[in-house]
Parts: sequence; structure tokens; C-alpha cells
Amino acid sequence: MSILTPKALSPSPCLGKPRNPIPNPKFRSFKPHVTQFHCTCERQTERGIEFDTGESFFRHESATGRDLGVLAAALYRQSKGSLRVLDAMCGCGIRSCRYLLEAKADFVLANDANDEYRGIIVGNLKKVERGFGDTRRWVVSHFDANRVLTECYLQRDFFDLIDIDSFGSDSLFLRSAMSALRLNGLLYLTSTDGYSSGGHRPHCSLAAYGAYIRPMPCSNEIGLRMLIGGAVREASLLGYHVTPLFSYYSYHGPVFRVMLQVNRGKEHENRHYGFISYCSQCGNTRSFSWEELGQISCSCSSNKSLVLWMAAQNLKHC
Repeated sequence: MSILTPKALSPSPCLGKPRNPIPNPKFRSFKPHVTQFHCTCERQTERGIEFDTGESFFRHESATGRDLGVLAAALYRQSKGSLRVLDAMCGCGIRSCRYLLEAKADFVLANDANDEYRGIIVGNLKKVERGFGDTRRWVVSHFDANRVLTECYLQRDFFDLIDIDSFGSDSLFLRSAMSALRLNGLLYLTSTDGYSSGGHRPHCSLAAYGAYIRPMPCSNEIGLRMLIGGAVREASLLGYHVTPLFSYYSYHGPVFRVMLQVNRGKEHENRHYGFISYCSQCGNTRSFSWEELGQISCSCSSNKSLVLWMAAQNLKHC
């Protein structure tokens, strides 16, 4: 697994935040007033694709995270021959648009809880002909993400890739997302809770991901392990196991993103589970297995070690 650092639906077909007030000079921008949708649209360009953001939450800095998602989707389609994507919190719809145009997705469901963004989303997706019936390429819906994912599962309308670009440390979508995912499918998760990964909200990280995080120097990596660990445990409850394909950290936000592949069957070995010990006296960091939990100590003979439970001990940097 790599770390990159500089971030079944019913036939009927995100929560907004203020726009980034600091424009990026690398991107062209102009602001026409569009009365048809009763909003002020801000024209942007990303990877050669022009789109409107309107009043939706959008950050140019997250483009790398979108690049990685599109790349993984394109490779999946090349391998499997087809690709159905569910963008659970699509915002202005740029991710959905890129999945259609760059990854050649056969179908994309672009969902956002805020129906005020509908005009912006539809306008951006019109770059791809919608189609009709079984040949339609995209659908826009406005429901709570959990509801959409649950309806997908109940109707056995499964997706090959589910992208959940959520805020904070909300792990509420993990179970419903895995249920709506096709076996061997891809799940792209997000956390933006830098306080928890930095050890400043241990009870929050414990509630969301089952990890009691304390302050450590490697908080960026800990945040990724925290997110992966929560997904691993949730998958185990459902009888699945997950394989981390890559992880990405970006300082803006901050943003933690992980791409996981979900398969049936629990992992009976615990070699990817363990504890991370950090000595506040000498700074030494070690990992321990469950069997070694009662024997944790530091070579400097200090008893001031912090012990964290983390998954995916085979996490590697590239």
C-alpha cells in the first residue's frame, strides 16, 4: 500500500460550506450571474474541464485526490470492462463529471443532500449525453447519503466504485457503503478531522473509528491508519475484508483519503492488526501484536509510552 503526501439505488433519482475565498492563480476563473438557477455561478477549470461551482463547497487543492480517484476508476474499468460509480456527496458535480469523461464510467449516480445545487450539477454533467432507460449515463439525486446507499443495497443495485467525500470524522456511511458495493469493488473514503488524528480528541476518534489516539509526531500517518482501521473493523462485522490500495494526505483541511478494495470473507490472521507505542521520553516508536500487549516497554526503560491500536501495519511510503 502506498501513501501519497504533499488529500443499490431506487429508480428515482452534500452539505455546503463557503467557497474558498483565496483564488488559485493556476486556474482560470470568471463569475457570470446565472438567473436560470437563481444562484451566482463561478466558472472554474480543472484538468481541462470547465464547470460551475455556484455556492457549493469546492477546493482547487483537492484536485490531486480527485485525480487519484479517477485513475483508480479508469484502471478498474480497463480491468473489468465496465464501471458504475456512486458519488455520494458530489457537491458541484466535478468528480462525477470527471468519472464520466476521464474514467469512461458507464453510469454515475451524482447525489448531494442539498437540492439547491441541482441546477449546477445538471449543468456540469450535461457535457455527457444523459441517455435514456438502460443506456442512461448519469442521474442526479438529492437525498441523505445513507438513505441512497441503503436503497442501493435493498434494491440490489450495486456499484463498482463508491466515493464518499465527507467532512470531519463521520464514519456513519461505512456499513451502508460496503453493503451497496459490488464484491471486489472500490471504496474511496475521506476524513478531515485533523484534531482527532493529532490526538486532541481521543474520545471522538474512539467513537468514530475505535481508536483512542494520543498526540504523536506522525499524526498524518496515524490519521490514515485510523481511517483504514475503522473500515477494516466495519468490514469484518459484515463478513468482508478490505485491502488498502493507496492512501493520500493533504495539508489543506487536512484531508485524509484512502482507496479500499472490498471482498467477501474475513481475514483470520491478525498480522495486520496491532498497537503502536510511542515513548514520550526518547521518541522511540514500535508496533506490538495483540500477544505482546502486556509486555510493552521501551529500550530506554521509560514507562511513559502511549499505546494506540491501529490496523494495516504494512502501510508503506512511496
